[in-house]
Amino acid sequence: MYKKIKGKLEHREVVSKFIGRFLYDEEVVHHIDEDKTNNKIENLMLFPNQAEHKSFHNKVRQFGMTNPIKNQIKNRWKNENVDFR
Repeated sequence: MYKKIKGKLEHREVVSKFIGRFLYDEEVVHHIDEDKTNNKIENLMLFPNQAEHKSFHNKVRQFGMTNPIKNQIKNRWKNENVDFR
């Protein structure tokens, strides 16, 4: 079950504040460790839509945590012009 803050999904609020803008409805926030209660920014990743999110899951299931997938996770905030460390 996802946590809510004032009726809003906490993981979406965390990412919204981190990147400095509201999320679009079609954007999907992914929990890297798949624990829906772990809403630390270090555990969150943003996808532009459900299709890309599903594609990511399919690659992980099919190939495991390959270096390209690890790099995608590591560099997940570069498109938002945020230096994530």
